Amino acid sequence: MSFKWFFLCLAFLTGCSTSANITRHNAPEISAKIVGGDGENIYVESPTGRQPIRRSDIADVDHPGDAAAVIGGVLTGYGAVNIVMGAPKCESEGAAFCTGVFAPAAIGIPLMLWGTIVKMNSVSAMNEGADPGRSARVLVLPTHQFAGQPKTPGVSVVGTF
Repeated sequence: MSFKWFFLCLAFLTGCSTSANITRHNAPEISAKIVGGDGENIYVESPTGRQPIRRSDIADVDHPGDAAAVIGGVLTGYGAVNIVMGAPKCESEGAAFCTGVFAPAAIGIPLMLWGTIVKMNSVSAMNEGADPGRSARVLVLPTHQFAGQPKTPGVSVVGTF
C-alpha cells in the first residue's frame, strides 16, 4: 500500500463528524453538534442557529467519536506489538523498516485520543444542566516540566469525569 493511499485513508478516518445522531420519540432523527443543555432541553447547533430539543423527546443519542476511538485503539494495540517485535531489528533493517514499525502507534494514539475527546465533549455538553455534579471535560496541554524534571517537553492530559 503506497503512502498516498495510507494518508488518504487516514484523512477519511479523521474527517469523521463531530455531530451526534439524536433519535427522538415521534419526530425525525437529527444529526447535529450538541452545544449545551439545561434541566429541560439540550441545545444543538443547526444552520439556523441554536435549536432546543426537549430532553423528554429524546429516545437515544449516538455521540460522535466512537469509531475513531476504536480504530485508534486497535492501531495503538497493533503498534505496541509491532514495536516490541520490530524495534530490535531497526538497526539492521534500516530507516524504512523502522518507520513501518512505529507508524501504526504514531497514527493510532492521536486518532484514539481525538475520538475519545470528541465523544467526551459531546456527552459533557449534553449533560450540562442535567446534573451539575456530573460533567466530563478533557484537556490536553503542553507542559514544560514532567515528573519533576525541568525543561522536559511533554503533554499533560487532565480531565474531570
